[in-house]
Amino acid sequence: MDAPHPVDELELRLRRLGAIFALGRLDEQGTTSSGIRRYYRRSRLGYRFVHSRRGAMHMALNEHGTFHREGYERQAELVHDRLPPGTRHVLELACGNGFNLALLAARNPSVSFTGIDLVAAQVRRANRALAGHSRAAAAVGDFQALGTGDGTQDCVFAVESLCHATDTPRALGEVARVLRPRGRLVVVDGWRTRGFEDLPVAVRDATVAVERAMAVSGGQSLEDFKRVAQDAGMAVIEELDLTSWIAPNLRRLACIAERFVSHPRVARAARVVAPEALLMNAVAAYLMPLVVGAGAHTYRLLTLERTD
Repeated sequence: MDAPHPVDELELRLRRLGAIFALGRLDEQGTTSSGIRRYYRRSRLGYRFVHSRRGAMHMALNEHGTFHREGYERQAELVHDRLPPGTRHVLELACGNGFNLALLAARNPSVSFTGIDLVAAQVRRANRALAGHSRAAAAVGDFQALGTGDGTQDCVFAVESLCHATDTPRALGEVARVLRPRGRLVVVDGWRTRGFEDLPVAVRDATVAVERAMAVSGGQSLEDFKRVAQDAGMAVIEELDLTSWIAPNLRRLACIAERFVSHPRVARAARVVAPEALLMNAVAAYLMPLVVGAGAHTYRLLTLERTD
């Protein structure tokens, strides 16, 4: 039997999800800081027991096509390789549980690392992860209103976090403000692709469902992000397409979601005992490989430099 067309499969999966979950309740999840905090607090179990027991909150990068948990360390390696010469001060936006900060602090003991995050519980976990690093610490903070002084950072980095900005121009303006001249911003994230509006309706609907399930409300395109960064005074000096590198992690998560989404009785029982946010994670996991495969989302590393 021939495999179903990707659009037909997305339509089927959307129907299955619609029969189980109230997808309309996702609409406002990522539009406010309080909604984003609530998403991460309620998603704790999913990140801890399904995604990464070591505290990673981002996709594993497996460039050779097979999922390995070591791939969770690749974003930190990529950031390390892009620290400007003579770096002394580095800031991570939305540091989560401190996974990336701990890896970078171990490799750069003479550099001061600071992380900020909206979720107080994640900041506490980050500081426990950083306990052995005297020059690294995390604090509660909003990257749209940084408490850091002008021109004090040699490098700012963000892994799968600027997608949560409710005001991207303000967030990137804050980054540009705290960077020293020629300081760098390293971003690893997902964006909508050019031509998104020309994709089939099912692909666009599934993309919106994925974004909202993960508390991403804006649905920003890569080109729009680069334009806003330029307006903020930063130029893109490198762009690396990592979309194929996340495919093994996406397939793994989709297989886990398939176990109960495709079995209505199991899914209905899960609604009774599982936190709603955990079920919403399943929405994203179930749809994401097809959304990415259909060309709606791209996952990339951008290195930007403050131009003034």
